Amino acid sequence: MYHQLSRVTGRLVASTHLQSPLFPVAPIALQRVEPPTIQYNTAHMSTVVDACAAPGSRKLIPGTNTPYAPLSEKIRQQQKQFQKEDDVPVFLKGGPLDGILYRLTMALCIAGLLGVGHTIFTHAVPKK
Repeated sequence: MYHQLSRVTGRLVASTHLQSPLFPVAPIALQRVEPPTIQYNTAHMSTVVDACAAPGSRKLIPGTNTPYAPLSEKIRQQQKQFQKEDDVPVFLKGGPLDGILYRLTMALCIAGLLGVGHTIFTHAVPKK
């Protein structure tokens, strides 16, 4: 069965008349359509002068004229703690609980590797 484009809907429909197998669909040239122009709503966008305000002022959210929300003191203290240069990996800077969790994770990884090695050995060496 052959198909052709419907002139009404533009979809493929079953052909109503016999066509040769070499040319089942009549070629139709595509129409060129110009892409729509992008229109920016500049009323909600900040200007360069607003974004580059004085150093003492608060920073603005990009693309808007609203400033970022102020940070709590707890978050400021955590930022200082985690950004301090003291040669301690970041996953251990949370305190003693982080050290315990790190060592527990390493122990479980080693136990898993030993279990995998044992399983491979038992499957590789047959029992007598």
